[in-house]
Amino acid sequence: MSNHFGGEWTEIKINVFKKYLKAYMQIMKGKPWKLIYFDGFAGSGDIHSKKETEKVIEGTARHVLNIKEPRAFDLFYFVEKNIDNASRLQRIINTDYPEKTEVAFVRGGEDCNVKLLDMGNFLRGFKGKNYKAIAFIDPYGMQVKWSSLESLKGLSLDLWILVPTGIGINRLLKNAEKSSLVWFETLGTFFGLDPKEIEEKFYYQDPQMDIFGEQRFKKIENAVEVAAKLYQERLKTIFKYVSEPLALRNSNNAVLFHFMSASNVQVAIKIANDILKKEV
Repeated sequence: MSNHFGGEWTEIKINVFKKYLKAYMQIMKGKPWKLIYFDGFAGSGDIHSKKETEKVIEGTARHVLNIKEPRAFDLFYFVEKNIDNASRLQRIINTDYPEKTEVAFVRGGEDCNVKLLDMGNFLRGFKGKNYKAIAFIDPYGMQVKWSSLESLKGLSLDLWILVPTGIGINRLLKNAEKSSLVWFETLGTFFGLDPKEIEEKFYYQDPQMDIFGEQRFKKIENAVEVAAKLYQERLKTIFKYVSEPLALRNSNNAVLFHFMSASNVQVAIKIANDILKKEV
């Protein structure tokens, strides 16, 4: 069966990425480089939207495989740990796209983090100099490690990443007291920061002592927005240019994720920002 995930925000995310791909492929028309598409959480090919009238949304994998004009990708790399989703996507590729022979597929086993490291090594190698890549990283949680993204530094690669600011980061931060050291270490791995730095970013000292005379700490009120800006700033340590974050909200207007792009090419982020502004 297809992925069951998201609602209107899922469609917004996919449509933003599709618009970017259209502009990207137009720029790459006639260029000598070979193009890689890397999808770290490829899914099953289709997404069932969580609406009263459920409809099937074309997933990014299908859309990318369908691109023929102004040019197509030369190599596709799909990573999907869920065996059922991976099997469905592989059947779709075998049945609907038999001409796509340059498809690498990872099902189960090694995850996106491992394969990001592998791609970084490839692009940094002798053969990789002839390639440019787009990486679409679309996790449902905090699976992506900062060290994996750092392996992409200095490469000819454009990144689009979904950051779980509301549904992941904010939920790890307690309101009236500090989160546990385990959560701080998890956030540290995610942001590539020392746990103490995470604590300082998201908590402030309450001027009032508790009933036992101990100092209390409270979570900042705008933790979701701070998380988005922090991730944006962290990406700037890897890439020369980073887009503004786009907040993706549920039907109750609560922010679940932020969607953003990063590149070493300035015009790429100008295009990304132009697209993202229209969704704000």
